[in-house]
Amino acid sequence: MLTRTEQNTLLQNRLFAGLSEAELSGLLEKLSARTTVFAKNSVIWGMGEKVESAGIVLSGCVEAWQYTQDGQESLVAVHGTGGLFGDVLMSARTIGSPVELRAAKASRILFFSLDALLCRCAEGGGWDCAKLLSNLLAEISEKYWAMQSHIRLLAIPDGRRRLETYLQHEAENAGAMVCTDMTRERMAQYLGMNRSALSRLLGTMQQAGSIELCRGGIRLLRRILSDPA
Repeated sequence: MLTRTEQNTLLQNRLFAGLSEAELSGLLEKLSARTTVFAKNSVIWGMGEKVESAGIVLSGCVEAWQYTQDGQESLVAVHGTGGLFGDVLMSARTIGSPVELRAAKASRILFFSLDALLCRCAEGGGWDCAKLLSNLLAEISEKYWAMQSHIRLLAIPDGRRRLETYLQHEAENAGAMVCTDMTRERMAQYLGMNRSALSRLLGTMQQAGSIELCRGGIRLLRRILSDPA
């Protein structure tokens, strides 16, 4: 049973764009969607596992991590309240997860499967099923291009330019000169940088008047790059 807040969270998700509250409730029932609570640091699925369902964070936070054989770890993605994960992997079906998904804090997740959605569509599930499938395809497409953008970002050899590119893209995506509330540690891991080096770069940029370091976030004061990567 979803709370009013959780229903609003889902309605604000692009996956359910165009659906009313009544249509959303009916759709989740058709799909036999389920909710699960995970304690902090619980593993939702491990690297290499097959993923059959996508999840939406109703509350809490979920992180995607990659680990190499030599013990190096890399933060790939952070999903806060309303975040959608696993949609690409459940569509791939036979491919094991390249990341470990774990709860960064106590989290409540709504899960639904592609198989259930396709079955309902094949049975004439109605406009709401078709709309969800259309939204899902659009979401997967956008995530593919976001992944390509992250790969290009990590390929920038100069640490300062990599950081500047990241901050400017975040601000542009938000539609304002305010960007990322990611912690310094998480930002360094996402950018493949040393935390101390990142802190020094941020301090230098603040002294130059490019950014303002606020509690829990960064405010971009002016455009940094004329030709962002």
